[in-house]
Amino acid sequence: MNAYTVESPRGDFTGESVGVHFHRGSGRVDDSTKEGRAAIEYFRRQGYTLTPDAPESADEPVQEAETGDELFDPAEHDVPDVLAYLDSLGEDDSDSVAEFDRIIAAEKSGKARKTILARGEQKHEEQL
Repeated sequence: MNAYTVESPRGDFTGESVGVHFHRGSGRVDDSTKEGRAAIEYFRRQGYTLTPDAPESADEPVQEAETGDELFDPAEHDVPDVLAYLDSLGEDDSDSVAEFDRIIAAEKSGKARKTILARGEQKHEEQL
């Protein structure tokens, strides 16, 4: 398990974002759950600073901080992880809508898994 301290672009933010509680611009998340992994991907995309916490033991290596330059590739993830990532995307901002559309398009041109494509159709129907 990798745990991260997350710094919000707004240093004074106190509240919740994608299931992670922030106090004065700082929160903590780990990758032990699908929701945590989806939150980490969201924070990377949105420009939050992710700093790995110190490992629990000397045998566990420290990973470098993520830069957010790497895009989520649905082909590299199983269906539950892709669905969790899609669910973590906000609905109100154009970046999240564009990212949702990018993932669905990548899925269509790649593995074309029915469950993921159905989520895209469901969202499209909700927008009508």
